[in-house]
Amino acid sequence: MVVLLIGRAPYTRLSSDYGKVSESTANQRFEEEEYFQRQGWPWDETLYFTDNDLSASKYATKPRPGYLDLLAAIRTGRVELILITEVSRLFRNLADAVELLNLVRATPLRWVETTGGARYDLTTVQGEHNLLEAVVGASRESGNTSDRVKRGKRANARAGYWPGGARPYGYMRVPVVNEDGVIEPGHFTLQPIPAEVAVVDEIRVRVLDGEGLSRIASDLTERGIPSAKGKSWHRATIRQLLEAPALRGVRSHHGTEYPATWPAIISPEDWKRIQFLLSDEARHLGAASKGVRSYLLTGFAECGVSVAEGQLCGAMLRGARTRAGVETTYRRRYRCERNNNYGAAVGCGALVRLADPVELAVSEAVLARYEGEDLAELVAPDAPEELHELAASLGEDGRRLEQASRDRYRRKGDPLRLEEGQFLAIQAEIKEAMELTKRRMARLEQGRALAEIPVGMTLRQAWDAADLGWRRTILSLVVAKVVLYPSAPGRRVWPAEISPLIKRAEALGGPWNFDPSRIDIKWKL
Repeated sequence: MVVLLIGRAPYTRLSSDYGKVSESTANQRFEEEEYFQRQGWPWDETLYFTDNDLSASKYATKPRPGYLDLLAAIRTGRVELILITEVSRLFRNLADAVELLNLVRATPLRWVETTGGARYDLTTVQGEHNLLEAVVGASRESGNTSDRVKRGKRANARAGYWPGGARPYGYMRVPVVNEDGVIEPGHFTLQPIPAEVAVVDEIRVRVLDGEGLSRIASDLTERGIPSAKGKSWHRATIRQLLEAPALRGVRSHHGTEYPATWPAIISPEDWKRIQFLLSDEARHLGAASKGVRSYLLTGFAECGVSVAEGQLCGAMLRGARTRAGVETTYRRRYRCERNNNYGAAVGCGALVRLADPVELAVSEAVLARYEGEDLAELVAPDAPEELHELAASLGEDGRRLEQASRDRYRRKGDPLRLEEGQFLAIQAEIKEAMELTKRRMARLEQGRALAEIPVGMTLRQAWDAADLGWRRTILSLVVAKVVLYPSAPGRRVWPAEISPLIKRAEALGGPWNFDPSRIDIKWKL
C-alpha cells in the first residue's frame, strides 16, 4: 500500500510564451525552490505544477492543465499549502478563488503563500477576506491591462492608422512619418499605387454602369492584371475590394469609422451607390455558374416544388441543355439539381422547365412593368446628381442609426441615454427613411439604364436588340426572384395565334404547351 504524504505545492504560470520554453516560469520555479530551502521544506517534484503560455485572467479562454492537476491533487488530500510568486499567478477572477475556498472545507488545504512572505490562512474569515481582496486587485490589473490594449487600438483607429494585415488593392503599406520627418514606430498608413488606382477607378465605373462582377474579373485576368496577392481575379475578389472601407479613406474599428491618414480613391457617394448595387441579390446568386451566362434567369429562378406542407424547395435553378422523352435535339431548360458539383444537397431535383417559354413570359411581364412607370421621370436629366444626393442621405441616415445604437447603451443616468421604447421608435423612423431612399435610388438606377436606349428606339425594341447582360441589368432593377412551379404540359398552347407574342415565340421554336400562370414573379418595387 502506497501512502501519499500531505505536502506543499508550488505553482508557476506565464501568460505568454510564443512557442519557446519560458525563462519566466524557470525564474518563478528558482524563486520558489529558494523559498523552500529557506523554510527547510522538502521539495516534492510530484507536487510541482506549472502552466506556460496560459493566462489566469477572466479574459482568457484556454484551459490550464497544470492548474487543473493542482486542483485534482487538492481534492485527493495531498496539498495543505500552495506556494506562488504572486496571487495573480494562481488566479485573477473571483470564481476560481471561491472554488478553491470551497475545497478548504473538505480537504487538508489550509494556506496560500507567496514567496514575498504573504500568507493567507484559508481556515479563517480574515484569511479568506485578505485572499479575495488580493484576487480583486489582480483582476482589476488584468482588466486594466486589457483596457490599455483596447485603448491603444482605439487610439490608433481614431488617429486613422492602418491596423495591419493584407494591404487593400490600390494601396501599399508605409510607415507613418511625423512632422519632424521621424518614423513613428509601430504606426502605418497607406499610400496609393497609381497603376492600381486606375484599375480601381475602372472597376468603379463598370460596376456603376451595371456590368457584372464575374465579367469584370474575367476581363482583368485575361488582360494579365494581377490582384493584390498577385493572383487572378474572381468575382469574390472584386466584391471584397469594393466593400473595403479603406477605399473611401476610412479607418473602421468595431463598427465605428474614423477619418484615415490615407487618401480615398473612391468617393463616399460612389461607394454608397456601389454598396447598394452589391446588396442586390440578383448580382450574386447563382455564382457557381461557369462560363458565359446564356440564361436570362440564372440567379433569379427558384424551384417552386412543395417539399413539405407550406414549404417550397426554394433552390436556385440551373440552366442546362437536355433532351427529354423522344426529343432528338438538346433544348435549353431550367432544372432543380439535387446535389451540387461537390456532392452537397442543394435541392429536390424534381423540377425541369423549358427555358424559352419561361424567359419569354418573364420578359413580357418585365416590359409591361416598365410601361406602367413614368419613363419621362425615370430618365430625368438630373438623375446622376440626385443619385449622389441620395447616396449621401443614405450614409447620413446610417450614421444616425449608429449614434442611436450607441445612445441606447449609455450608462443609466446619462442624459443622452435612450430607453428601449425611444430607441425602437427612432430606429423604425430611420430605417423607414433609408428604405424610401433606396427605392428612389433603384428608380434612378433604372433611369440610367433606360437612358442608354438609342433615340427613336422603344424599350421593347432595345430589349430585342440588346445583349443578355443589359437585359439582366434591366430585369434586376425590378425583379427580386422568379418562382417556377411544376406544371404538366397539357393541351394549352401558349402564346395563342392572335397574341402579339406569337412571332417572338415562333422565332424561339414556339408556341409551346405551356401555362404562364405557373410562374410567380416577386417584384422589388
